[in-house]
Amino acid sequence: MSKTSTYNPPFKRRAEGKTNYSKRMAFLKSGMPRAVIRKSTNNLRVQFIQTENGKDTIITSSHTKELGEYHYAGHLGNVPAAYLTGLLGGMRLARQKTKEVIVDLGVQPSILGTRLFAAVKGIQDAGIVVHADALAFPKEDRLMGKHIEAYAQQDYSKMNRNQFSTYAAKKMNPSEFSKTIEQIKKAILEGVKA
Repeated sequence: MSKTSTYNPPFKRRAEGKTNYSKRMAFLKSGMPRAVIRKSTNNLRVQFIQTENGKDTIITSSHTKELGEYHYAGHLGNVPAAYLTGLLGGMRLARQKTKEVIVDLGVQPSILGTRLFAAVKGIQDAGIVVHADALAFPKEDRLMGKHIEAYAQQDYSKMNRNQFSTYAAKKMNPSEFSKTIEQIKKAILEGVKA
């Protein structure tokens, strides 16, 4: 039996699947602020982080829960909410005079056309330079919620009414969802809370 071990245990966060250290090192070498996008089932958070001398500092951030200030009454875990959250965070970053970021999706699977890339598209639409392929972004119809609108305009059966009951309680018509998204987008771009 060997007297020395050749097995090097991974760092704790790598073993837990929370941090990919080789990707993180590449991000840090770029010297650019990172747009850190993290999602859960019902929410999404966008944080802009600058690393200096090994310390992360949050420049600004946005969260889907903040969309309530703009009278967004839809589900917070969908593509339009992610887009608006990215747009809101991007506008805040633009006011900090930052022009370019690198996207950090962490260890989440980067599937094209999902909420993660909707948030990236929102950041880009706020005027921030993001190096991402346009093929990764969801289609404009999905960003504006037209797929939700089309589903709501189908047979308004009992199941459909239950599914959109929170919209009705907040006096938001799901069959006019894209108009609401456009209004919120305009309010965010103008910096006006509804």
